[in-house]
Amino acid sequence: MAERWERLEARPAGRLLRLAVGFFLLRSLKGSLRGVYLRGEAPEGPLVLALNHHSFFDGHLVWLLGRFYRRPTSLLVAEENLRSFPVLKLAGALEAGRVREALRRLRRGEWVALFPEGAMAYPGPLRPLRQGAAWLAKRAGVPLLPVALRVVLRGYEHPEAFLWIGKPLPPGEDLAGALGGLLAALDALLAQTHPREIPEGFLEVLRGRRSLEERILPLVRLFRP
Repeated sequence: MAERWERLEARPAGRLLRLAVGFFLLRSLKGSLRGVYLRGEAPEGPLVLALNHHSFFDGHLVWLLGRFYRRPTSLLVAEENLRSFPVLKLAGALEAGRVREALRRLRRGEWVALFPEGAMAYPGPLRPLRQGAAWLAKRAGVPLLPVALRVVLRGYEHPEAFLWIGKPLPPGEDLAGALGGLLAALDALLAQTHPREIPEGFLEVLRGRRSLEERILPLVRLFRP
């Protein structure tokens, strides 16, 4: 099954289908979120990305991050999650059990992303991490990159997504401490920022759906005496 999708990806029909999947992922983000905001810089070269996981959009945001940096990016997901939508393999989804393929992609210079908490949960402090991300980075000899993310409803009609890229870590370093600290810093920054302001250091990388009041504001101004 996996080989069939990889063969399809190399064909013109597969490339068109991959573009279609990307179009729908982008449309979902733009239609559901007010915006996506990014802080920090990803280094050059292959990386194992480790992110916390608390929302439906987290996988979309991994895809968007790879698109933003123009890096081939694979997201390791549970096999049962791909049975209903195997077409997502064309957008980088890879069964978590395909460790050898993940290592091959890292050795080609690509990115491989994981949610080391192991499952999606209600937003809160970082939960205990599984060892898969650290193991992959050590085995491939590439850095770990902690990325904290939050999808939150603040001062507008639609949620906003915030991704904070941390400093790369050598394999074997304290990923839990780095990612947990980064997530706590992101939560603290959001808490102290006015709900209608962009937190310090973040840049909008995707403009999404405006609130109703924002859309009608030009009309209000037009008829204001």
